[in-house]
Parts: sequence; structure tokens; C-alpha cells
Amino acid sequence: MLFVAFLIIAATVYLMVRRVEVRLALLGAGLLMATLAGKPLAVFDTFTSAMVAAMVAPICAAMGFAAVLKATGCDRHLVHLLLVPLRRVQWTVLPGGMLAAYLVNLAVPSQTSTAAALGPVLMPLLLAAGTGPEIAGAALILGASFGGDLLSPAAQDVLAVSGVTGLSAPALSARVIPASIAGALTAFAVFALGNRRTKATSKDDEAAEASVSPVVTAPPAEEAAPLRPSIIKALVPLVPIVLLLLAYAGWEPLQWLRQVPPGDDWERLKGALPVVRAMLLGTLLAAVVSWREVTQITRSLFEGMGVAYGSIISLTITAQCFGAGLAALGVSGALVRLLGGGSGPVAYLLAAGFPWALATLSGSGSGPVLTFAQTFLARLGSGHDAVTLGALACLAGAFGRTMSPVAAVVIYTSGLVGVSPILLVRRLLPALLCGAAVALAVAIARR
Repeated sequence: MLFVAFLIIAATVYLMVRRVEVRLALLGAGLLMATLAGKPLAVFDTFTSAMVAAMVAPICAAMGFAAVLKATGCDRHLVHLLLVPLRRVQWTVLPGGMLAAYLVNLAVPSQTSTAAALGPVLMPLLLAAGTGPEIAGAALILGASFGGDLLSPAAQDVLAVSGVTGLSAPALSARVIPASIAGALTAFAVFALGNRRTKATSKDDEAAEASVSPVVTAPPAEEAAPLRPSIIKALVPLVPIVLLLLAYAGWEPLQWLRQVPPGDDWERLKGALPVVRAMLLGTLLAAVVSWREVTQITRSLFEGMGVAYGSIISLTITAQCFGAGLAALGVSGALVRLLGGGSGPVAYLLAAGFPWALATLSGSGSGPVLTFAQTFLARLGSGHDAVTLGALACLAGAFGRTMSPVAAVVIYTSGLVGVSPILLVRRLLPALLCGAAVALAVAIARR
């Protein structure tokens, strides 16, 4: 049966590489394996349980808040405020632009949305500074997709891994955040130094760029009155994140954010409550500073939550169903036994290598991370170094997505600058690998 399971796994990976809907591939494979094991109801029961899991609330609340930021324009104010200093000193535009994208991704969890919010403002600055389109596009991808969203205690991948495995989300964040920051600073420094001569594009590359048709035609930016950044609106996206970081750090005045109401029904939501509370407080603040748009804010909050369920929660549901099929055929247990219970270099290599490779092939970071979490991490006991493995998987999924020519953020940026996705990936790859090596090393060293 193990051989049959591995054939199904290989077919699932192939379908994902061929751009078949990830949720369809995972759900179909899980159901097939459970049926072969004589336990088809295991997938149905897992589906039911995952629909109402504790992780649903914080992820939906975070995405709802992101929709509110877009509706109120707070995300645009944050972008413009971050880029104001870069307009004054030309040499800071390239490293500062990447750092700005990284920070915007902290508040706006979608990499493509981050690139879309920042690109129309950052690209003219980079081009005016003499940076070529290939370098400018690669810088935008590197900043928007390196993993800035993982800095937030409400990070979708962190919360989803926590929900699937039962690991503490704050513990995962405490391992991921320092590693991501160290890796990002390394990657940005390497990229900026390696491309400090903005005319360094070779003749062959220039010819290749000239012959390339954009994969996606980005609509021309409409002429509009210059935005005057509001400091208050620019700070709104950061309020929930700051509240959560201070509360998890143990600051006494904010411990009410973590308090759980009495009663057994609330105990399973103790990890979700702080995130939901912080996001609703952020939404309330956005409504105060944009009170004329309170109707649209309310609508955007719930529409964003619906988008979260359709795009992210559905992925966690199908990943868990895939894991249930693997467990039914005995694959998960065999894998844990083979790797010595989840510790040592081989386990670390699997935790980084599997999500990274699959994210590169599929263009999705979350799907591979959740598949690894459900297949392997969920089967580990509490005595193993599961937090380190979960952190490695979250980071590796982001790195694989960033270097994937079929990732949405890469395709969008390719259309924005009119450069082939392959050329953009090739340009950012050395810096990405340097930053990833540092990030993974820090995550392992902090165990």
C-alpha cells in the first residue's frame, strides 16, 4: 500500500505542476487514498472538522482587516509614507524600496496585492534613479514576497500550521520572525550591492528583454492628484500587529488581549482570540479615521473574510484531507519512523526542501507548507522539535514562491515591467539564496 500511496503522491505533485487546481488535487488524492484503505469517511470527517477549526477565525479576521485597509486607502498611505524618504536620496531607492515592500507585506498579507500597491509608486522612482526594468522588477518581487507577512503574529501560514498541528502560534512566530528579518536584510543587502551599478544589464539580457512580450499586460496607471500621506492612516495597518507583538512579549497593560473568557467552550479559541480582537480593534480605528466610509468598511470586512475562507481556509481543509488519506494508508507514520521521529539534519532538510521545491513548481507557498504540516508535523509527538520544523517549512514556502516563474506575484510584476518572469527570477536568485541560507540557519540555531 505504501508503494500505491507514493504513486498517488507523485501524481498529485505532477497535477499541481501542471497547474491543476491545488485544492482539487489534494482533495481528490486524499479521498482516493482513504478509499483504498477502506476508510473514505476519514476524509469526510476531516473535512467537517477543518471547516470549523479554531484557526478559521483569526485568518478570516486578518484578511477582513486587509480588505478594510484597501477600502479606506490606509495601505496606500502606508506605502507613500514609507517611500517619502527615498525620494530625497537616490542611492537609497533600491534597498529602501525592497524594505518598504517587505514592511507593506507585513500589513497586507497578499504578495500580489503588496506588489500592486507599491509597484505604481516605486517603479517610477527606481527607473528615474537609472535602474533598469529587470532590476526594478526583481527588487519588487524580492521585497514583496520574501516573507514580510510572516512577521505578523496573524500570519496566515503560521496560524494554519498551528491549527493543523496544535503547535503554539506565538512559539512559531518567535522562531520565524528573527529568522525572516535576518534573511531579508541579508538578501536586500546582497541584491543592492550586486546591482549597485544600475547599467550592469548585459547586452544579451537587453536583447532578451526587448524581444519579450509581457505575460500579463498591466493597465496603465491613471493620472490622479498626488496623494498627501496621512500619518494617522498610515499607522492604522500597524496597530493590530504592534498590539499582538507587545501582548505576546508579556507587556502587562496588554494582557487583556490574551485573556480567555471562563468556560470550556472558549478554551479551544485561546489562540484565536488575541488575533481576532486585535484585527477588530484595527477595523474600528480605520472606521474612526474614515468615518464617512463606515458602510463600505463594514461591507469590506465581511467580504474579505469570505475571500479568506474561499482562498485560504479551503486550502487548509483540503491539505488536512490529503493528510488524512496519507494517515489512512500508513504513510505518515512510516515517514516519522524513517526520519527518527522528526529530529536531526534529515528532518530539517525535509522541512525546508519539500515545501521549497513544491512551492517553486506550483507557485503557491501556503499549499506546500500545509501539505507538509498535515503529512508530517501533525504526526509528531510534543517531545520532538516540531516548532523548528514548522518554522523552516513556513520560511521555505515563501522562498520557493519567490523564485517560482508561475507565482502570481512574479507574473504580475513581469507584466508591470515588461520583462520575462524567468529573467526576473534569475536576477533575484543569488540574493534570495543568500538570504534564505541565513534565515534557515537562524531558525535552526534558535531551537
